[in-house]
Amino acid sequence: MSAAPFNLPALDSGQPPAFANARGCRDWLSAQPLANPAQAQTLLLRQINLLNRYAIAPAERLKILELLRDPIAFAQTESARKFAGRPLPLAPPEQAGMDANRTLWQAVQTGYLHCLAACLEGNADLRPHAAMIAQRVMGALRAELLDIYRAPTDPPAQLWQTLNRVFSAAEQLGALAHPVNDTLQAEHPATGVVAAYAQTLLLHRTSPYELSGRQLMQVERWLHRWGGKVAVLNAPPTEPRVPPLLVDLSSDAPEAAADGGQLRWLDLSDLSRSVKRRIAHLQRGESPASLGLGEDCVQPGCENLLKHLYQQWFKGGAPRLHQRRAGNGTCRLVTGVDAIHYYLSGKIFRQPGQGDAMSKTQADEIATFGRVATRHEDDYSQMQGFMVEEWRVLDESPTGFRLTRALSQAGGRVGGGQMVAIMPEGSRSFLLAVARWSRLTGGCELQAGIQIMPGSPQTVALRGTGLTAVNEKYRPGFKLPAVPALKYPESVIVPAGWFRAGRVIELYEQSSRQIRLTQQLDRGSDFERCAFDKQ
Repeated sequence: MSAAPFNLPALDSGQPPAFANARGCRDWLSAQPLANPAQAQTLLLRQINLLNRYAIAPAERLKILELLRDPIAFAQTESARKFAGRPLPLAPPEQAGMDANRTLWQAVQTGYLHCLAACLEGNADLRPHAAMIAQRVMGALRAELLDIYRAPTDPPAQLWQTLNRVFSAAEQLGALAHPVNDTLQAEHPATGVVAAYAQTLLLHRTSPYELSGRQLMQVERWLHRWGGKVAVLNAPPTEPRVPPLLVDLSSDAPEAAADGGQLRWLDLSDLSRSVKRRIAHLQRGESPASLGLGEDCVQPGCENLLKHLYQQWFKGGAPRLHQRRAGNGTCRLVTGVDAIHYYLSGKIFRQPGQGDAMSKTQADEIATFGRVATRHEDDYSQMQGFMVEEWRVLDESPTGFRLTRALSQAGGRVGGGQMVAIMPEGSRSFLLAVARWSRLTGGCELQAGIQIMPGSPQTVALRGTGLTAVNEKYRPGFKLPAVPALKYPESVIVPAGWFRAGRVIELYEQSSRQIRLTQQLDRGSDFERCAFDKQ
């Protein structure tokens, strides 16, 4: 393999960066305001872009890139807070943060690819560092991929093409078995080319659009520990414990068909044993921390995430309870708890006991027309920005839909775990549902996976009880009936953060009563669905 496939910018002695060697870079860094992440990101991007076009000794380029890694990682981590986990489509400042992160990660990749190209061209100074250089490119690729999944977007084919070509180059350079130390993987710095390659492919295989930002970061940390458990083979493994992951190094895709060009098989057998063993230990009551899963991992979320990974990595994806079929037509959708309450109830939410009072204008309208004019409700919905959106159905099952709408179409923002209301074509009423995932696809459409909450919802008003809640106002809520056929208990939808086992809250329908929350059945970004006992 030559250096040509990497499509690198030409090097010349034109405009130099602020430093031409490692010592100059160290001095420059010490004088910069790197504690300000946004400013640091701009400064670092400018200098690395200049470096990527400036002709200096390859060994000196590598030293400079290694010095820049820590400040770049800090700036990127802080910048990601602007867009990670936000509903889609991103607001302009969020999108700008996302674009800035990706641009800098791509600049880092280009810098290390210059070094890898020098190895391929026979540079004696860099050849002993080929494994580290290839691992660094893959680390920057995976960091870009992680940002793509945290503001869910389709990864470009070029990313997978570069990943496969870097692995192929490392293979050609005999660098696959060489150990590498990566200080950015603080808990598990020991790694290598094969581990970095496997980590990137497995991150993609997690079904990342269904995971929260926190879950994605947990998976990334676990992959630092487990990447070394994957072996890359030139032929199918003889007795694999689980199906291998098949890749084609000549392709621009993360997985391959059996008739590809440069086929390699990733044997996941050791990794599957490790994950399965940890699930078993958690089921026996051992703590996640004792199993090396992290002090911040808690049950049952940790076990559920491991089960999700086991299914995605080794079993070909999550099994479906109901077969999906191609959809057609449209589906109406409402976002936002207040808007959902408004369209389900058909009226403005008012504090119980205050809704009966009429204004003089309303009293005059009743005297004149026999009813209150509906324009007040219409005006209210327009003032609040409430709207009913039309989404196109891509496919559907008895429990959910995959929907899409053009980004050019007016509509609200949708994020994973967000409560929505939907009215399928042919239906006369709204149902409560959860957007399990959302992502931008093709650069022009927003897609969402919608799971229906069974039962016909009723609108209610909710507030806390006790001395601390004496002056607390009611908030919009919902009640869902029991569905015995699905073993689905009667439940109440409360604001996010409300659930505490045994907590007593006040529920108002036609009159006020107290209920005791007993179990959290589902949790989203803006709601919790809870089973309850009547007081």
